[in-house]
Amino acid sequence: MANPRIEEVEEDIDDPEEMDLDAFDFARPKGDLQASSPSMKEMQQRQQEQEQKRKHFQCIYPVYFDSTRSREEGRRVKKEDAVPNPLAREIADALAQIQYSKQIQLSIVFEPQKTHPKDWANPGRVRVLVKNDGKPVSAKVQNKYHLYKLISEHLKAHPTNEEMPAKFMPYGMQKPKDGKAPKPAIPRGFKMGTILPMHSPALTGGGVSDNFLKDMMGEMGGQLPPGMEGMANMMNAMGGAGGQQKPKKIKVMQGRR
Repeated sequence: MANPRIEEVEEDIDDPEEMDLDAFDFARPKGDLQASSPSMKEMQQRQQEQEQKRKHFQCIYPVYFDSTRSREEGRRVKKEDAVPNPLAREIADALAQIQYSKQIQLSIVFEPQKTHPKDWANPGRVRVLVKNDGKPVSAKVQNKYHLYKLISEHLKAHPTNEEMPAKFMPYGMQKPKDGKAPKPAIPRGFKMGTILPMHSPALTGGGVSDNFLKDMMGEMGGQLPPGMEGMANMMNAMGGAGGQQKPKKIKVMQGRR
């Protein structure tokens, strides 16, 4: 049987400037770092070496497969290949399954803290080596669009459910008693999934803060991450239209020492 023809759905798009949830000081254990500074330095050096090795890896974000998004809002697959509530952890599982079913060797890295600037509530991305020195790592995966198609097939066959976010629990976070992720309280005008990772800044037990953006900017020294300037304008407009309600504060979970 002839190999299926893979259509490149659009011109190549550069990966967006990434956001890092470390900027939120979120779920990070506190303690005296001076006592462990030598090991920290070694860890940073190893991390830099790993980053250098991975710089040619393809970055894959959940928003690429989000059926609620338009192309302009970050989706990169065809509408019929998109799914609701895609999660980075499930994309990593999809790649592992592709690797097994096609008997190919893929270099896969799951990065739970990295966030697409157009999908701040859904942290996590996956890196995978698709091409090495300009050549596909396997003839069974022709290019990144072919890989997107294979990932989509897996995501459609395994729809996201409320138990899936508990597969990845960051340090210091406890698994919900019922094993299900809490539902976010989605502010008016925001677009986000109804099932989110457990370490999403939109999940605080009581839902997202009405004053979330202001709180986030305060923690980041008044600077918004790239691509979120439009959100600031929207939040300002929403604040002007509201009453004089006292803003609720977002609760930030800290890791246990």
